[in-house]
Amino acid sequence: MKTLPALSYVLSLLMTRRMRQGLCVCALAAGLTTASAISPLPAAGPPSAEASDSGPDEKTPQAQPRGVPDLDLPNRPPQGQGRSAQEPGAGTGAEGRTGIPATALDAYKKAEWTLSRARPSCHVSWQLVAGIGRVESVHASGYGLRADGTTTKPIRGPRLDGKRFALIRDTDRGRWDGDAEFDRAIGPMQFIPSTWASWGADGNGDGVNDPNNIYDAALATGHYLCAGGRDLNGSADLEKAILSYNNSREYVNAVRDWMRTYQGSKVTPTPDEAPAAPHYPDPADTRAPATAKPSRTVRQGSVTRPPAQRERVPEETATPRPAKPVATPGAEKKPAGKPEPAPGRSTGTAHHTVARLERVGEDYLGERGEGEAFTRQPQVRALDAHGHPVAGVKVTYRLTGPSAAHFADHTTSTTVSTDDRGLATAPTIWAGDRPGCVMLTAAAPGKQRPATAAFTAAVRQAPAPMTADHLELLTPQPVHADLDSRLPDLPQVRTTTGNKPTPGVRLTATLLDSAREREQPRECAFGPYFKDEHGNPLRTLVLPDTDSEGRLTLPQLFTGERSGSYTLRLATPEGVTLDIPLTVGEISTDGPAT
Repeated sequence: MKTLPALSYVLSLLMTRRMRQGLCVCALAAGLTTASAISPLPAAGPPSAEASDSGPDEKTPQAQPRGVPDLDLPNRPPQGQGRSAQEPGAGTGAEGRTGIPATALDAYKKAEWTLSRARPSCHVSWQLVAGIGRVESVHASGYGLRADGTTTKPIRGPRLDGKRFALIRDTDRGRWDGDAEFDRAIGPMQFIPSTWASWGADGNGDGVNDPNNIYDAALATGHYLCAGGRDLNGSADLEKAILSYNNSREYVNAVRDWMRTYQGSKVTPTPDEAPAAPHYPDPADTRAPATAKPSRTVRQGSVTRPPAQRERVPEETATPRPAKPVATPGAEKKPAGKPEPAPGRSTGTAHHTVARLERVGEDYLGERGEGEAFTRQPQVRALDAHGHPVAGVKVTYRLTGPSAAHFADHTTSTTVSTDDRGLATAPTIWAGDRPGCVMLTAAAPGKQRPATAAFTAAVRQAPAPMTADHLELLTPQPVHADLDSRLPDLPQVRTTTGNKPTPGVRLTATLLDSAREREQPRECAFGPYFKDEHGNPLRTLVLPDTDSEGRLTLPQLFTGERSGSYTLRLATPEGVTLDIPLTVGEISTDGPAT
């Protein structure tokens, strides 16, 4: 017997959703068409961490050889890549190396807090996420980590073209890694773009999933490690989780050592801007030192070679070392200049060119009644090829659709510039005078074609006004005033139906010329008037709806400069009327002055 109310509730919910979907089906279809035309991402796996919870393993692209991790352990001083003792956490022994940049530490702890509520059975700790961040990029040290989680310089792994590392062809059309031929690991947690497409998260609540932002990357790392119902309090699940991130025994050992160090020592937040030489996961990076760390794993395919065999690794699988220069007779010395970019690295001015517009928040703006303002102002963020915000970009918002929605100035197109965070906020949108779909497109100039983003909304039909069969004055009395003054307080009006008060009735007030010789009075061209919001005279005015008792207080009336007799006519939409006589100045027997 208890199933009937539940079934009724479900059917009601489905009907409500169907009505909303039907109201704006054309807008949603247009939005999907626009999205498919402009989206830089192909369908590569589940769209989010919530869409698929099958646990990744050591065979996933993320786990394959994708760059050079920093495998220094906490119990020995840093080696190679020239990092100075000024790097965050530098020092002798484990206790002296537990400093983490303040923003990175905050990102790790926020990820733990979020996951403790989203995935409480996983028991992911911020120290584990920090261990991954330490091994992947040394917490983004030296890359210009900002307080909002972004970095001034991108963090990228090598091209995954199968020569030194895994072969992973492009999956993001260069959206994140700037390479439209092969993928690269990206950001402080070194995500493969296809992995980010499945597990990307918004860790700082700005409405954007950005692998280059340490808040977003830290939360996505936690989701990835927790996938498949893992409980990271268990050693077996913990090991499987880390192996699914990088299938290397040395990698697992390094992450676990750093995790235990952070758990057993007092972790000190260090300044984000503290001087540090960054760790370069791409050995071909022209900024990276040539000498490889002796403690770093060298991998060929999925095989990890022990330290004793590393010097005999074939040249094409090892970290490249610079050859000793050989003098050539007659060769001209070239002046030292800017180093050539590594193969596949972008040399354009991507930080000043918009690669895409990203919506902030949902694409559906909701629905409003006719003539009402939408409560949410649409926002987009302009991003370059590296996912960094671009300031000063002109973004044009354009409204289309059958509902005649418009901005406050009654235009359907407006242009705004992005701020220093790359954000462009549209003005308030007002619903049109008829129900239907609203389609809003944002567009900004790009390198080859405009970057666009789309929003949808709906305008619902206004409810039919209440009707009344009778209008009456509550306190009938003559209404008289002098020239160039205000008419005194007008009597209240009440609307009734069958002698019962009728709330919500919308009346129209019109000022009429009451000259006796005319059979039909007409709207005045002079005499008493109302004022609009700008102080201009009005002689026809739609009044607010009557209150719950069917009552209405008339607005202030002004007399004007001509004496005479006039009529204030109130009318319902159905034609029920009430005439209120008005007298201005001294009245002659011949009617109003002309």
